[in-house]
Amino acid sequence: MLDIVKTEDMLKEGRTLFPIVNLAGEVCGAIGRSSTLQPRYLATTKGFVGNILTEEKTIILTEGFIDVLLADLQKMDNVIGVVGTYISDEAVEFFKQNEKTVILFFAQDEFGKKAAAKTAEKLSTAGVEVYVFESDTAMDMQQYLMQGNSVESIMEIET
Repeated sequence: MLDIVKTEDMLKEGRTLFPIVNLAGEVCGAIGRSSTLQPRYLATTKGFVGNILTEEKTIILTEGFIDVLLADLQKMDNVIGVVGTYISDEAVEFFKQNEKTVILFFAQDEFGKKAAAKTAEKLSTAGVEVYVFESDTAMDMQQYLMQGNSVESIMEIET
């Protein structure tokens, strides 16, 4: 359920809000971002940013919700941002039941690579087909897309 008080507080602080959705596609929270306040990101709950109910069989799972917006500009609705890096057992089962192939594009720093490996293992163990996007440079998906790369180029990892 959406925590209206926390959401209103984030708005009063001047944060830009993005909806968090649950596996049913319902808004269940919000994440607020600030360029001046610390912490930069505040979330009212765990969940996803983006179209979790996409018809696409291949989804790109990323840490950043700005990545979802940039993908949307490319008319791609199969990029889903996870709030943090934790994937619940319920989410893993959702991906499995809906026969999703998951491409993980977490930040290419040490923390992101460790989180991607852990998430990939969890998904793979459950029987979800999973790929991990890796780059030699320590960039995240936002930086990758802002360098002129496409979401479709990320999906080429499957081939």
